[in-house]
Amino acid sequence: MRDEMEVPMEVFVYKGEWGLPSIDYECSRLLTYLKFAGASGKVIVHYNGNPFSSPNGLLPYLIADGRTKIAGYGPIVEYLTAHGIAPLGNGREGGDFSNSTLISGHIQYVVENMHPYFMYSLWGDPKNVDTTRTLYAKRIPVPFNFYCPRKYVHRTNDLTQSLAGFTLEDSLEFHDVSELADNARRCLNWIAEKLQDNRWFLGNERPSEVDALLYGYLSVLSKLTLPNNALQNHIRQCPKLVQFVDRTTATYFAKEGFNSFTANGGTGQQQQQHKQQQQNDSSNKSSPNEPSSSSSSSSKSGEGSSKGKGPSGEQPFYNGQQQDPDDGPKERRKRYILSGLVASVAMIGYAILNGILTLPSEGNYGNFIQYDDSGDYDEDDN
Repeated sequence: MRDEMEVPMEVFVYKGEWGLPSIDYECSRLLTYLKFAGASGKVIVHYNGNPFSSPNGLLPYLIADGRTKIAGYGPIVEYLTAHGIAPLGNGREGGDFSNSTLISGHIQYVVENMHPYFMYSLWGDPKNVDTTRTLYAKRIPVPFNFYCPRKYVHRTNDLTQSLAGFTLEDSLEFHDVSELADNARRCLNWIAEKLQDNRWFLGNERPSEVDALLYGYLSVLSKLTLPNNALQNHIRQCPKLVQFVDRTTATYFAKEGFNSFTANGGTGQQQQQHKQQQQNDSSNKSSPNEPSSSSSSSSKSGEGSSKGKGPSGEQPFYNGQQQDPDDGPKERRKRYILSGLVASVAMIGYAILNGILTLPSEGNYGNFIQYDDSGDYDEDDN
């Protein structure tokens, strides 16, 4: 056991956005669990995970002893708990399992009521699925980004078929998710009521696994910009939920939170620091006897902010859209051509290996299939 624990465990997740550690709710849930458990020195987190390397084709996954891979939040947490890595708020320290039943019940209630409509909002709604797929695809290497996100669509299709009686291929008029949406809204109201003025869901001084679950759902829903995000509007009407997300992010993920690269390069946090440094330098250079200089600079700053840019002409810290310096028209065209070539080669190779497509040999090259002619056409001509 001791030799096994000497090998550091590694966790692979999707990289974040909007100041969050990950774009994926299950990855964020696991990362929050690790923070609550104080596992920073025991588990190494990789934010460039490739789902193709995962046993189930999804993130997150854990490499336990340098070679054993464990995929999915449940199996990973089960392994971590067996090795003594768990939030103290779970009530398991010293063999005390007083909160275990309560925590399991709360988790089950939240998952049953939140998860179906959450998945439909991201991967089932025709208005949103392209946005979500693009967000995930930009974090997956080519050519795996073509089919890895499809796993989430298949999972969502199974949920809607079993719980709502329709498939995602059905016409939009059959997408009746009113009951799923009502369950999710009632669950959000229940969470907000339970939180009240408490820092954590159970009212304890220490966070529990329930708080990790809530952060996984609420952080993605409150920050992800979708064409149709009814749950986001509902969360914004519940200040307790917004405060919970912001407080947890600021406390545990101040350094791990990612933001999009702006067109001028550099993360939003780096640009904020750069702007602050420029403002300090300008204030140090200006003297008290030069009010016109400071007033003119402030007026220019106002004009820049009105146009959506900072005093130095840079883009704002975050404007709700994902931007990359390597995402111009030429770069996208090159990426699409390369992706198309790789996909074509992969499909042709698959067809040849499975006998769907056969290459002509020297013996039958140029020959066509011969049909027997019984002479009926000659008789008709006569």
